[in-house]
Amino acid sequence: MYLVIDVEIKKTYNKYIYVIVGKNIKRIRKEKGLTQVQLADLIQYNEGTVANIENSSYQTFSLEFVYIISKKLNVPMTEFYLMKKEPINFDSSFYL
Repeated sequence: MYLVIDVEIKKTYNKYIYVIVGKNIKRIRKEKGLTQVQLADLIQYNEGTVANIENSSYQTFSLEFVYIISKKLNVPMTEFYLMKKEPINFDSSFYL
């Protein structure tokens, strides 16, 4: 069971979901004992892409990307969209 917490996010911040998904990809990858290189090889993406998504450098990516990771790591897609207890730091450059 997962605890989904209520985090105050400004409604004008339309990129927050990418930050949340990126943080969860990183968390799940580490839980599975994989490096970024290993995950990239597994999903057949570039290591830089994985690193940029995990670190919120990419402000967009497709649902297909999340689906591929979900299937390869045998994790439900919903797991990538949960807001965990750890605080998420939003860079002011993400606000529009």
